Amino acid sequence: MVRIGIADDHPIVRAGMRGIIASDDSLVMAGEAVDSITTIELLRKQKVDVLLLDLAMPGRGGLWLLSRVLDEQPGLRVIVLSSYDPASHRERSLALGAAAYLTKETEPADVLKAIRDVLRRPAPARVRVMEAEPHTMLSNRQYDIFMHLVAGKSVTDIAGMFSLSVKTVSTHKIAVQRRLGAESVVDLVRYASTHGLAPVAV
Repeated sequence: MVRIGIADDHPIVRAGMRGIIASDDSLVMAGEAVDSITTIELLRKQKVDVLLLDLAMPGRGGLWLLSRVLDEQPGLRVIVLSSYDPASHRERSLALGAAAYLTKETEPADVLKAIRDVLRRPAPARVRVMEAEPHTMLSNRQYDIFMHLVAGKSVTDIAGMFSLSVKTVSTHKIAVQRRLGAESVVDLVRYASTHGLAPVAV
């Protein structure tokens, strides 16, 4: 039996994923998580073969979480299930070691196919993608904060979501603006629009 973990903060999404898993006799639920902390706890307490991971959960950020869980369990197959699909999110997730990247509009049959496919292949190599675009040089933390700023979240909001101090988030915000040549959040929004970067869906 293949043990599946689900990490998503939306009950309706988790229910849908449970239904998909229940439709295949070779799969069994290993557990569910609703944020970065409970995801790490789940993986430490339960054997999980494939983790279905939402990038936009509460906590320290989806990209940080993806990197963290693969640091602890290099053989884990992580399938990112995202509400948004710009190329930059897909590329960064795969570079960090995600075995597959699907949107939440993916058909159930294709989710099952992805689970089977990632288990047939060796665990993906984790590489750092070096590109010319300035946003590709942001750290995972900076990129998460950048996306939340573009989504309209305040520094205070982001600090609460990531359990960071306002000062720390402000420091990251300044670093992001410098890297992207932006003087304000409006400039960050303009940069994201120009480069086809969709903000996180929260």
